[in-house]
Amino acid sequence: MFFSKEQIEQSLKRLEGLNPFFGTVFLAFKKADVPVGKTATINFSQTIIDLLQMYYRPRSDYEGYYIPFETANKKKYWEKHHCINNLSQIARSSFSDSAENQNSNSWGWKVDYITNLRKKHLKGNLIPSFDLAVWLFRSKEWDDNFRVTDVVDTFFKEFHISEEEKLLFNKIVPVLVEHPFQGTVISKEILLDVIGSPQGEEGATLELLKLMDVGPAEQIEWRLTPRLNIITGDNGLGKTFLLESAWWALTGTWARTFPAYPRQDVARNAPRIAFQIGKKSQRDRIQTAAYNWSLQEWATVASRKLLPGLSIFSQADDSFAVWDPAKHLLADERKTDVASEALLRLSRSQVWDGIEDEQSGKKRVICNGLIRDWVTWQTIDKAQFDIFCAALKALSPHPIEEPLIPGQPARILGDTRYIPTLKFPYGEVPILLCSAGIQRIVALTYLLVWAWNEHLVTSKIMHREPQRSIVLLIDEMEAHLHPFWQRVIVPALMNVVHALANEVQTQVIIATHSPLVLASVESQFDEDNDALFHLYLDKVSVKLDHVPFVKRGRVDLWLMSDLFGLEQPRSKDAEEAIEDAKELQRKRTPSTEEVQEVSNRLLNVLAQDDDFWPRWTYFAEQRGASL
Repeated sequence: MFFSKEQIEQSLKRLEGLNPFFGTVFLAFKKADVPVGKTATINFSQTIIDLLQMYYRPRSDYEGYYIPFETANKKKYWEKHHCINNLSQIARSSFSDSAENQNSNSWGWKVDYITNLRKKHLKGNLIPSFDLAVWLFRSKEWDDNFRVTDVVDTFFKEFHISEEEKLLFNKIVPVLVEHPFQGTVISKEILLDVIGSPQGEEGATLELLKLMDVGPAEQIEWRLTPRLNIITGDNGLGKTFLLESAWWALTGTWARTFPAYPRQDVARNAPRIAFQIGKKSQRDRIQTAAYNWSLQEWATVASRKLLPGLSIFSQADDSFAVWDPAKHLLADERKTDVASEALLRLSRSQVWDGIEDEQSGKKRVICNGLIRDWVTWQTIDKAQFDIFCAALKALSPHPIEEPLIPGQPARILGDTRYIPTLKFPYGEVPILLCSAGIQRIVALTYLLVWAWNEHLVTSKIMHREPQRSIVLLIDEMEAHLHPFWQRVIVPALMNVVHALANEVQTQVIIATHSPLVLASVESQFDEDNDALFHLYLDKVSVKLDHVPFVKRGRVDLWLMSDLFGLEQPRSKDAEEAIEDAKELQRKRTPSTEEVQEVSNRLLNVLAQDDDFWPRWTYFAEQRGASL
């Protein structure tokens, strides 16, 4: 027999008023046999950690503890290792009349500690022993013939509670719920339903996006995979719209200043955006937002228990959006505008030249921009510059033969700054004079390296562990890029993101029109972690399908697949000429004039070595046409 969800839930409510000292330090000291009337060498931190690890860590995948006792902020039930210092301070100050502390590693109980604890700290409100035991023994199996009173007896025995110390406890078993026990141990998922997840836990990815009466379709349900998600489809069907909605679901912000608009021909309460974000270890519940027609905005969803990883959105106009969970948590602690602190929108010019703002008359630099940071890294911060150079080389179209290698910064006419340069066989070229394709890749490389480094710096300042999760959204992946680049960019990009930090989890969501981009991932596509999606028009309705990823080997076969819909991997005129030629071949008695007319068209639109010629030549000569 095990405690039921309902009993655990009721007991936790009764523990809300208990001072955390009694559920942690007191029990840890009892486990460690801390002496009375004298002190002994006790490693306080390790003693507390041993207790917390055994009884207060309901999730083995989360480096923190659930401590369900008195607090002014229930978000603080979930604590990380810094809570050890807080408990040490409580023991040394608030409970100094009971706990003897000679130095950091010397602890004991004062002779009158029981009297002091009972009169000065409990003040008649005894420790609820049964309810505390329910929480501590939530996974313990009890014999079928045990008595409920055995729970309290087991608790006293487990923690070496003396007869005198029992005066601190309420030994009476309270009224239980209707079904206090069940046949199986409570699962982690059900327990998390009771206690919730750590507030603001980071590292989640997007798992589900459901749009109802929003955008070009009446309803779209999009179930994403944890690693690579590719969207294809014709212009105007909503690829960019899906990316922008995915960004909102992840961050609660719009990458551009205006939101997605609902359909105008629907009922007032019909438009909805539902989403679910999660990690391998847990899932947040599906959350749904309605559209407020009066305010012309989407209602803010409830406070998120899971936050996405560092999120970067590369948009088709070369602008970027960056959302940092570390800055989100910082703003949450300061009670400032979370959205404005965590979200950074950068236009194309701001990516290159930087962005500043002014608060209370003080100017602050939010981002130095590519030009200044590149030169600063190159001249001052070698470690950061090495990271940038490695990423730049990896994203080169020819990483071995022709890698993108920085040259020496140089001045150009009309600009007082030193401008970064790239080395080419014909000399060093200032980055501002390079091609649009090179500039796009350089900007993407810079934003990845800069945003990750900014997250590391912010986390360090806050004394937080940096997370190991990145969500990267890219619209029109192939924009400005030569076919050489399109053929290697996605695998290279994923490798670069992984290289930024050890064991980083990466979710990539890209929209593309390029068959070369699809061909590039054939060797790396994993059906368990990657997915291919196709937007298409079905009569008057837009649909989104999760389509099987079939290796086609050649780019022309991708062009002729259902994703692109071409009958021939040739020009439009060539396709029409070949289709007319095939039609003639199906006729019983085509005339010489008809065959000659098509032959002339084929001569104009096909190359001399086109593989259609052998099929056509014999047919045309048999019917008297000249070639």
